[in-house]
Amino acid sequence: MKLLKVTKGGALHFQLSDGRTGATYPSGYVRVSPKHYKNYTPIHKMYQINPVDTKVKVRKSQYDGSTLCYTVVERLLIPKHADRVRLLLKFNEKNCK
Repeated sequence: MKLLKVTKGGALHFQLSDGRTGATYPSGYVRVSPKHYKNYTPIHKMYQINPVDTKVKVRKSQYDGSTLCYTVVERLLIPKHADRVRLLLKFNEKNCK
């Protein structure tokens, strides 16, 4: 994993072992580019690798009183810089051979 750049906002962009781009953001998110985007370009898609927290919500309908169940998925933010870089490093070791 090699550091490519540091943005004004404090985001760190890394080149992963297989050529993809990984980034850590001060907001707590960690993102990685898909496999088919191996070269870093200013316009490219990235997906989040933060852990998720899944919750089941239950509420009653205001119209007929029936019960509605639905699932809410939230990304867990990683507040510490070192933990975000560690998550990206683990992703690189596991998925970028």
